Amino acid sequence: MSAGRVVTSGFGPRDDGFHWGVDFGRDGGSGGEPVYASQGGTVVYAGAASGFGGPDPAGWLVVDHPAADGGGTTVYGHIVREVELGSRVEAGQRIAHVNPDSGSNGGVPPHLHFEWHRYSWTQPGPGRLDPLTMLTDALEPPANNQDPSDMPSTTPIFGIDISHYQNGLDLAQVFAEGFEFVIAKVSEGDYYTDDSWPAFRDATLAAGKILVGYHYVRGDCDAEAQAALFVDHLGDHGIPAMLDQEANSGDIGVFRAVQAAIENRGVRVGLSYLPHWYWEGHIGSPDLTGIPPLMTSSYGNGRSGYASVIYPGDGDVGWRPYGGAEVAVFQFSDAGSVAGRTLDVDAFRGTPDQLRTLLTGEDMSFTDQDRQMLREVWTQLLGQDGQGWSQLGQNAQGKNLTPVDALGAIKADLEHH
Repeated sequence: MSAGRVVTSGFGPRDDGFHWGVDFGRDGGSGGEPVYASQGGTVVYAGAASGFGGPDPAGWLVVDHPAADGGGTTVYGHIVREVELGSRVEAGQRIAHVNPDSGSNGGVPPHLHFEWHRYSWTQPGPGRLDPLTMLTDALEPPANNQDPSDMPSTTPIFGIDISHYQNGLDLAQVFAEGFEFVIAKVSEGDYYTDDSWPAFRDATLAAGKILVGYHYVRGDCDAEAQAALFVDHLGDHGIPAMLDQEANSGDIGVFRAVQAAIENRGVRVGLSYLPHWYWEGHIGSPDLTGIPPLMTSSYGNGRSGYASVIYPGDGDVGWRPYGGAEVAVFQFSDAGSVAGRTLDVDAFRGTPDQLRTLLTGEDMSFTDQDRQMLREVWTQLLGQDGQGWSQLGQNAQGKNLTPVDALGAIKADLEHH
């Protein structure tokens, strides 16, 4: 099921006996919610089934997975099928939706019942396994059931992720090779500042490239202390921040607390590095709605070389959303060849101006001249600092009039006479 679902009943003993699968759903039921194949395979049973309802197409689906797809058999119950018996399905493909008729599952809110069988379908017993162990490293299905390969292609821009381990890196050469943005470490916890940050910061800004400073969040450190350390070492409060949430970073509550503490100090958190493996395997797959734009990582199988050559494309699974959040920046290799070094390399599907807008919240389609003209118009209308114009007189409260106020007063005076 899509992001936001929860386990409503786990694998194991319960009051009415042993539960030989896992139920997934949402508060209030999930009738009509799409159901996706966990692995590639062939549909071997479909339609009405005891305990799962009917008539066909309602009931269940059973998918046999060859060894090349991971092996075993999976069962999807309390569903309305959307694929045919005997058809081949792929991992992440939409194959059904949850049957909205709660009468098909004992009167409880509509949900998906999911089973994993070690080999072929078998009666309850040792041949049935806990499905959650199978799903540990599973990816989220594409948003709105859109296959990433069907997404419109863009020309990405590339960036690098660096820290003191890359001290002395020639950023001029990095930019000469076409890289548009730098994500560099500033601090960690409440105890560490990266001594390479000032040089990386100054060189990137001098080159006019996009810069993000990141803080490695620690779950065992006070949020306010972490924010104070980061903001102090950041230097320029106009540089957007990224929070790095992974090993030893704690849960999503820690993330949000550090984000709030940093933003209360006048620095915008423009990016969230919260990789899928940590989100799902360590903090319980929380809802990520409302967090700053998401950055994730997936390195493929030995993916190394020049970024423009090894970039796996806009359809790579690394772009798939999770936790209700879209992936904005994708770190697709930790072995990119950049300026004679081996570095983490990142992609953004868009232009440099679009990335700046995403990170800062400012509309980069406005030029400096545009902004100056807007400021002049604003000043002419409202006066210096919005205090009106003393030349135009004052109102009954003693406040300076604006041109609009003055025109209104003249109009009223003319009408009165």
